[in-house]
Amino acid sequence: MTQGPGELDINDVGGYTIAKSYMLDARRIMAYASSINDTNEAYFDDTREGGLNVHPAICFALQWNTRFRPDLPPNPRAAPFGVHAETDLRIYKPFRQNQTVTVQGQLISRKKISPGVYSVDRFKMTNSQGELLAELDYNGITRGATLNGPAKEIEPSPIAPSMKRLQESAQWTEEIFIPRHAGQQYTECSYIYNPIHTERSVALAAGLPDIILHGSATKAHALTSVINRLFDGDATRITRLCGQLRAMVLMDTTIKVQCMGTNKQDDELQVFYRVLNAHGEPAIANGVICGTVS
Repeated sequence: MTQGPGELDINDVGGYTIAKSYMLDARRIMAYASSINDTNEAYFDDTREGGLNVHPAICFALQWNTRFRPDLPPNPRAAPFGVHAETDLRIYKPFRQNQTVTVQGQLISRKKISPGVYSVDRFKMTNSQGELLAELDYNGITRGATLNGPAKEIEPSPIAPSMKRLQESAQWTEEIFIPRHAGQQYTECSYIYNPIHTERSVALAAGLPDIILHGSATKAHALTSVINRLFDGDATRITRLCGQLRAMVLMDTTIKVQCMGTNKQDDELQVFYRVLNAHGEPAIANGVICGTVS
């Protein structure tokens, strides 16, 4: 019988992760675009004026590798029970080639919900001058966990844009095939390793039907579709990416990225999207992508 994740400490709220710095060199930029088969030349032609563009979803890779705390060793009991539930990425200044980005996370809230414990970590990304480039709120559920105190929040989560009424049918749909090796490709090119995405034995032991695609990869595919269709392929215009992770995406299947509506507010274009898996279930629900109007 699998041992549960145990009790989580409410006093962890406020704690910081170990800060790390990353150079966004051509190799890293090209590798991330390759992880999702994004062939936009802006990520590959390093002779272009101003250098390479950086796919905004690279923030998921920076967050993943900056998630550990100096005072808390990784909890092996909690790891199989962790579920990536939702993310909210806000970009204040576009990332640039050869820029050094320093990332540090802070646990900003934790509460008990019926499936377990819901936690929100906020990762701030700054340049070498200390300017804030982006913030990524990573919301997760530790299934089956308990909490040793009442809910605690030190910073609120911002409210995502919403439309009063979305269309019942999609404005447009893009189908993307997820090949058998997509988990390995994304893992190695994005530097995000979790064996449930690459090793079938680990996925089955965790109670999954097979290896599943990374949630961040699903979001990155959706972001690519929106960038190419509505932002002229220009990633530097993106300012926000939100979405709730729901159903699983398996390998050798086709997902559908669907635009469910748009809203123009001043100089911002808000795009409301979802991603359906091969069974028509929402792999990403309540998705929003924002960017500047050209």
